[in-house]
Amino acid sequence: MTTGAIWSSIPNDVIAWFRDAFAKANKAVSEVLLNVPNVRETSLDDAFIQALIPRSAPTRLGSGALVRMDVHNIGGLRRVLRWEVADIGIVVFVVRAKRIVARKIALLQAKRLYPDNNVVDDEDPTGFQYGINAIMRHDLSPVSMTLAQRFDFHSQCKYGAIEAESPQVTSIKDFSRKSGYFVDYLLYNPQKMPISISYPVLQQKVLRRPPTVGCRVVRAAAVHSLLSRLPKGSVPTYHQIKYCAGSDYWRVEHWAADLLLRCKVGREFDSADESSIIEILERRSGPIGAAIAAYIELPPE
Repeated sequence: MTTGAIWSSIPNDVIAWFRDAFAKANKAVSEVLLNVPNVRETSLDDAFIQALIPRSAPTRLGSGALVRMDVHNIGGLRRVLRWEVADIGIVVFVVRAKRIVARKIALLQAKRLYPDNNVVDDEDPTGFQYGINAIMRHDLSPVSMTLAQRFDFHSQCKYGAIEAESPQVTSIKDFSRKSGYFVDYLLYNPQKMPISISYPVLQQKVLRRPPTVGCRVVRAAAVHSLLSRLPKGSVPTYHQIKYCAGSDYWRVEHWAADLLLRCKVGREFDSADESSIIEILERRSGPIGAAIAAYIELPPE
């Protein structure tokens, strides 16, 4: 059986299991943004990964297939003054009769949408050097928590950490060219647009319905094509990226279940490529911050 036929043979309930897992991650991130609209981007990465941890237990589905995820989160390398090329790496192994019959990898670089006041709590080199001691080295004249502040999100808001001709964009392009492994952008957006969120909050908000916008995946080629038309140092808006993505503006759960598992995104690899995959995923000095290994054991033929 060809690898294409193997991916096509994955049961529908496995696809549904993946879709549900990543839909919950989408909801978790959107709920964090709803409650803390200026939250640092790495905290959204952590929320996304944390939502997938319950899928670590081996689960038998109605088709007879077994599924599980191994999740490893070691933190983005920008925290130690370097640029990572992807925040999240996802490796899928398909197993039949105790033998791996297909495998593939996909890489996601996560970026959050900034509110129009551009107030986002991002890490800084000094804060990293202090580490947890930074908690005790607070501002001697802190702003009162009763001060009203509003965070508006709309189509002209910007992805403030995606910069035209930035070192990170250059690193992603170089990595893809040299390795042959392409990166997609995972974009953290509020659950709907437009939306306005104010401080101080009155109570914690809980999302009752799936986000209508939320976490979206866009091909890096589309984002970089847009950036190539912008002046150096410029950052793209929500509208610009959505427009340039066209129909490839995917909900993250659709990307993971209907595209990744159906072999429409990501790249297949074999045992001969494992050393390069290890370089990407397993070294602390490697180019990503978190890894998800998904195992699918197909039912007997």
